[in-house]
Amino acid sequence: MREIKFHKGDIIHNRYAGHPSIKYFIYLGVSGRYVNGLELREGKGLKKCQYYKSSMNEMLNGEPAFQVIGHTDAFDVMKHDLSKFIEEDSQNGTK
Repeated sequence: MREIKFHKGDIIHNRYAGHPSIKYFIYLGVSGRYVNGLELREGKGLKKCQYYKSSMNEMLNGEPAFQVIGHTDAFDVMKHDLSKFIEEDSQNGTK
């Protein structure tokens, strides 16, 4: 079985899920045996979600149960925004 590679910011479709608010999540990375992500929960905003790393390669009706359907630039934007403050801080000599 081929291991599927995910990248931080990938938008994943969880084909096991029935409710739209948990059907899609943003991949954050792996911690031990868990995959961490962010779901947009109905009425609750963004919430952390976790899946077993081993389940990410499961098949459902002949297709991957977890499929990349898009990607967000949110992490690049956040890094850029933070780097502006770091650069400004180093130019001003602020501690």
